[in-house]
Parts: sequence; C-alpha cells; structure tokens
Amino acid sequence: MIKNSSFLLFVFLLCSQLVSAQSTTDSVLMSRDYTSIEEASKNPENVYRLKLENRDLQIPDSIWLKFTNLTYLSLKNDHLKEIPANIGYLKNLKVLDLSGNDFKVLPSTLVNLTNLEDLYLNDEKFINFEENIPILSKLPNLISLHVENDGLESLPNNMDRLSHLEFLYLNNNHLKDLPTEVGYLNNLKVLDLSGNDFTLLPSTFVYLTNLEELFLNDDKFLNFDQTIPILSTLPKLKSLHIENDGLNALPKDIGRLSHLESLYLNDNKFKTLPPELKDLKELEYIDLHGNEFTLPDSDMQHQSVRFRIRF
Repeated sequence: MIKNSSFLLFVFLLCSQLVSAQSTTDSVLMSRDYTSIEEASKNPENVYRLKLENRDLQIPDSIWLKFTNLTYLSLKNDHLKEIPANIGYLKNLKVLDLSGNDFKVLPSTLVNLTNLEDLYLNDEKFINFEENIPILSKLPNLISLHVENDGLESLPNNMDRLSHLEFLYLNNNHLKDLPTEVGYLNNLKVLDLSGNDFTLLPSTFVYLTNLEELFLNDDKFLNFDQTIPILSTLPKLKSLHIENDGLNALPKDIGRLSHLESLYLNDNKFKTLPPELKDLKELEYIDLHGNEFTLPDSDMQHQSVRFRIRF
C-alpha cells in the first residue's frame, strides 16, 4: 500500500512539473515579439505577436493565412496604401495597429476579426473614416478604438453604429464640432477629446451614463462654464482631465460634478488654489503641477486634509 501511494505521489509530482513546464513555454511564446517576417515564418503556428514596423513591406498576401494563433499585429508606419485582405482571416487577433499608413479604406475582410478588441488607426492622413464605420461596426468585440492625430475636422454622422465601444481616443485632431451621435455611444467608459477645436459638447453627451474618465486637455476653445451642466449629469464620471487649457479659474458650479474623485488641472494658469475645490465632496486626488502660485499655509492645511494634491 505504501509503495502504491509513493508511486502515485511520484506520478502526480511528475505531471505537475510537466504541466508547469508547458505553461512556462506557452507563456514565453505568447509574450515574444517577432520583428522579422522571415523568422516568424519558420514556425508561424508558434507566433502570437508580430511587430513589422517602420519598413517597406513586400509580403505576399497569402502568408497571413499561416499565422493561425496571432493575437497581436503591428504594421505601424509602413505607409501601406492598401491593407492586406488576408489579415481579415487572423481569427485570434485581439490587437491590430495600423497607425501611420496611407490607406483610405479598410478591406472588407476585416469583418471576420470577431475577436479583435483594440484597433489603432492613428496618424492616418488619408483615411476616410466615414466609409470605415460600417466595417468597424461589425466587429462584435471591438471595445477600444484609437483615431488620434488624423487631421479630422469632423466626425461622421454614423458614429453611433460603434455603440459597443468602451474606450475611444480622438485626441489631437482638429474637430470643430462633435456630432450628436457621439452621445449615443452609451457603453463608453473612457473618452479622450484632447487637442481639438470645439467650443461645446453636444447636448446628447448626457446619455454617456457609463463614462468614467474624460480627457479635455489642450482644448483652447472649450467653453468650460457651459460644459459643467452637461458633465454634471454623468453619474459615473470619476476622473476629469482639463490640462493645459489656459485656465486661471474654475467655474463657480464645478461642485455639481458630485461624483468626481480625480481632477487634473496641471499646466494651466492658476495663481491661487481654486476655492471651488472644497465643493467637490467626493474628490480624492487633484493634480496642480505646472501652475505658478503660492499657497497660504491655512489653505494648504485645509485642502490637504480632504484630498491628496500634486504640486
């Protein structure tokens, strides 16, 4: 009986070691970045991450069909005038970075990327965003979309078809107006509108009831006084970034942002600690670095009891 028990224990320990070794091997394979298509093609079924950036790609379209386990693909800054159609058959792809290319429209085959979660379309100066919406809207797991620094002056009116998005980055464009359809992306949790030229948020913004974090940095034309009533209706807004906006005072009614926990006011023109901060009852952290002001000791003590401050 003792011998049998010892044997079973030995088998159990051996199996555990084999499973652990296999798990370690799989982890290494899944985290390795391949940067050469020639090297990756030797064992394409073992390639999970492929970064082919900043180069003149001359790859047969058929080669993509070999990478059946690929989860991450970056073709950043390759100046592709067309995206290879067979990329649409990378069924396990979760992250796709096509930033810095010269194409106008995504291939229709991309609708097959049913596991795609994160798509980067930054620095695309020729992209026709409106024509790409129907394709993007058919990606059921796409929750994060980056459309940064694309020189956009407006957004397409069919934006509301991307209702599954949770993270949307539209920073550093030249948006003069936001369409009402943005307010119908009611699954959004994070929205970055930094570095644009609009003055007001659309009234439909009140429908972003799941929004938790909003970036309004470098928005020099934004009328912040008229923005507060809209933001005050967002029940889950916890973090607000108003950085480098040339502010020297806060709106008197900022206290209406009753759910706010983090406020970023860095790189503005505050000379004194804004007295309105005391009205933000849930505030836990505020970033004030990059402002030039002196703080009376009494103000410092009063505010520091309530929340953490970064100067």
